[in-house]
Amino acid sequence: MLRDALGEQLEGELRIISREPFGGGALTGFEERGPQARYWYVDTSGKRVEAETGFVLGDPERPDARIWLHPADPRLPALAPASFPAAAATLMGRLGVSIDRPPELLVYRPGKRAMFRMRAGERETYLKIVRPAASGSIVELQESLRAGGVPVPHITGWSELGIVLTETAAGVPLASRLAELEPERLLDSIDALRERIAAVDTGRAARASLGLRHEWYLARIDAALARAEQPRAAAADPAAAPSAALGEHLAAVTGIVTGADASALVVDEAKRRTIHGDLHVGQLFVDPGDASAIASVIDIDTAGLGDPADDEAALVGHLIASIALARRDEGRAAGFRRLLDAAAARWLARGRPGLARVVHRTAVHVLAHALAPIERGDLETAEVELALGREILLGCR
Repeated sequence: MLRDALGEQLEGELRIISREPFGGGALTGFEERGPQARYWYVDTSGKRVEAETGFVLGDPERPDARIWLHPADPRLPALAPASFPAAAATLMGRLGVSIDRPPELLVYRPGKRAMFRMRAGERETYLKIVRPAASGSIVELQESLRAGGVPVPHITGWSELGIVLTETAAGVPLASRLAELEPERLLDSIDALRERIAAVDTGRAARASLGLRHEWYLARIDAALARAEQPRAAAADPAAAPSAALGEHLAAVTGIVTGADASALVVDEAKRRTIHGDLHVGQLFVDPGDASAIASVIDIDTAGLGDPADDEAALVGHLIASIALARRDEGRAAGFRRLLDAAAARWLARGRPGLARVVHRTAVHVLAHALAPIERGDLETAEVELALGREILLGCR
């Protein structure tokens, strides 16, 4: 679709870099490897936007697809001015902050949010770009959590254009202190943080559980593996063909997801409480003097009333993916593994109430994390993720 729409405008090979379910379709990102890397996005959700910023295919009222070139995201109008040094300096100046270095893009989720690090001398501030309609509610949510004793960064400015400016989070990134932390004490601190979050009435629902999307992930994995198995693809790179082991691990994790008792996956209303909604090690900062004590938490946009099993599954699933990605750095992988083993022993313990929900959602997270490397042709990473997920999940049954 992208090649047909752009034709000769494309100057290099395309590589999928992201893909997420969205509306009735998906939002997929591509890197164009030309003389200068460019990033294209294809949105097949069928959802309307306030103003188009690229190509539209089909009916403008309900397009088959829209295509844009980063940073012209139609749902994040503040992304473009925040992306270029001169425009970013002007934007930050209007918020009362001067910067002396180019903006640094840390996170980008197409159509949803982006995060920039802005610097002036030794001072760092973080500029979050969101949909315009969401900025006010994010500020309200973050301030309510802060008032409830949850250690979130202080907001120093915001705009209805979809901008939220925050100070640096307290502490240091958890992932930078893996060798020093004591897993059990850290998990105690994480659970204490979750209790603080649970005590805050946000007046909203958390992000929809990833467990509801398992069919989407399975369909995309099947499609990606089918492409990799085609004779033409295998001939170009025999090492990129799926191994028998990958298939076995995938079947085992899929069986955990599809074989779950549906009645056991429904959370009792009395057990629902405020959760983070996307809890993982990248969201957590620890005390510089005590790597086992949580100092702050970030990215609370997903917080709200939900099932505590979602936060546990998200953290376990992310640890599994982190080990696979860090496998060539033995020390880092070992640090993640110590924490994973402790988390699995705590939250995936046999006989624990609600275990079926945590197992099911962890399995869906494993599939979700495996999809990205499968689609970009990194089947080795996907195989490691699926094998470790299978080991952890079967070990608790």
